[in-house]
Amino acid sequence: MNTVKESPFEIALKKYLDIFRGQEMCFINDNRNLELFAKNPSNQTEEDIRTKISAISDDLEVKQLSNRDDLINHILKLNIDDRLTKGDLSLVEDIAHVKINGTVHNLLHFSSLYCTLHKPDVFPIYSDQHHDFYRKYIKHFNLSIDAEKLTTYPVFAAALDDLLTRTGVKGKMNYIHLRKFGWLYADKVLKEAGI
Repeated sequence: MNTVKESPFEIALKKYLDIFRGQEMCFINDNRNLELFAKNPSNQTEEDIRTKISAISDDLEVKQLSNRDDLINHILKLNIDDRLTKGDLSLVEDIAHVKINGTVHNLLHFSSLYCTLHKPDVFPIYSDQHHDFYRKYIKHFNLSIDAEKLTTYPVFAAALDDLLTRTGVKGKMNYIHLRKFGWLYADKVLKEAGI
């Protein structure tokens, strides 16, 4: 029988996924926010949205905003509930591009987190912190994804979705778990694999 030898990258990735799965996968705050969003799925009033934004106010992009009202009104005008239910990934970029106090912002991390907390198995959480890891992941597996476009949500989401599927953890881990895995182990995987 001809067996395919795994690369150092694949070996390190599997090793750290196994270690990670043996730990508590969510932070307490993540669990609290997931419960809040599950109990309050609607985004039809300013109060619905304000409550959720307040729950994730420790997000750096949210902290830097001087005017949350513009963001709340932007989400309200987008009428996002149906698109969230359908898992429409384009919603993330629509929420991200918002004008606040006359300045256009691209709040990709916030908007992806906001959507993820509604649907953690559907919407990956955008993070530029792990671009290096995903560039190397795309190159290593020769994916038909343009690694130079990781700053766009569709490309970033495709890379994360491939990782969940390829490693066999889709359905066992959600995108909140994957974010935590990245924080804890992405650099260790790259270092151990020597790439």
